[in-house]
Amino acid sequence: MNSDFFRFKKSTKLRYGENPHQEGWFSEIEDEEQDPLAIQNFEMLQGKELSYNNYLDMDGALFALSHLGGKEAGCVIVKHTNPCGAALRESLTDAYTASWYEGDPLAAFGGIMAVNREVDGSLAIQMTKNFFEVLLAPSVTKEAKIEFAKKPNIRVLVNPALSNPSLSQATHMHKIRGGILTMTPDIVEVSSDSIRSVTKREPTSAEIEDLLFAWALCRSSKSNTVVAVKNKTLIASGVGQQDRKRCAELCVLKAGERMKDAVAASDAFFPFRDATDVLLQAGVGAIIQPGGSVRDQESVDACDEAGVAMVYTGTRAFRH
Repeated sequence: MNSDFFRFKKSTKLRYGENPHQEGWFSEIEDEEQDPLAIQNFEMLQGKELSYNNYLDMDGALFALSHLGGKEAGCVIVKHTNPCGAALRESLTDAYTASWYEGDPLAAFGGIMAVNREVDGSLAIQMTKNFFEVLLAPSVTKEAKIEFAKKPNIRVLVNPALSNPSLSQATHMHKIRGGILTMTPDIVEVSSDSIRSVTKREPTSAEIEDLLFAWALCRSSKSNTVVAVKNKTLIASGVGQQDRKRCAELCVLKAGERMKDAVAASDAFFPFRDATDVLLQAGVGAIIQPGGSVRDQESVDACDEAGVAMVYTGTRAFRH
């Protein structure tokens, strides 16, 4: 890595860092200003000064929404960088409603929201009935601006590029003690053509759509993670756990009865069938996971016993 790897254009001092006793800055990297979804390319229409945590969660929301793309109206709600609500629908109003009320409304409270369609006045009225910190949108109508102005602390940022969000091509960097880790971005595409069915029952076309949606949100969440999806709606997630069985248990606990006939995604393979059994006992209809464990066949057998479909992506999706 040469001395020109970092070339900062400017730095903005924030109110404080991750906690009030810490100082924080947002430093713009010169070469990354060409990214249409670089945060400095958003126009802030209203709201309080952005915080350090706002920047982190906005980045997480952009990452998740970019995996969902712009073909359908989409909404993602992020809390502590993890999606806690997400949906794709024909209309943005329906996507928002599903994201907030069919996901994890307890976690959505005070979260960051990103959408890929213009927000109109009617939707703004609905949105402002709930408490959230930041809205990222391609645009908002004049009527929506009037409604948001009634909640002056809400930060509203717009960027037309959000109507068709795409992943950043920039090198990923993570500061550790003594240096910086760098790696290429996680932009491997997983599609209906690339996944591989490994069970006696193959997933239906509707299940495949949900499985790919689940995978997009799973790879946008902190590891270890297991997420559950139904009708292109995130219904529960078990994120940031140290073992996969507890990820599955937490996901099932949050979803409750909604787990029946949902699909599940795991960001890495199942080292044992215990986590698979947790999902099967909860009634999932299909599972997507990378595959690659020496005990893969145990999970496949468990699915076959339950008449459940399982597919492999062939690629892991850790996120730390």
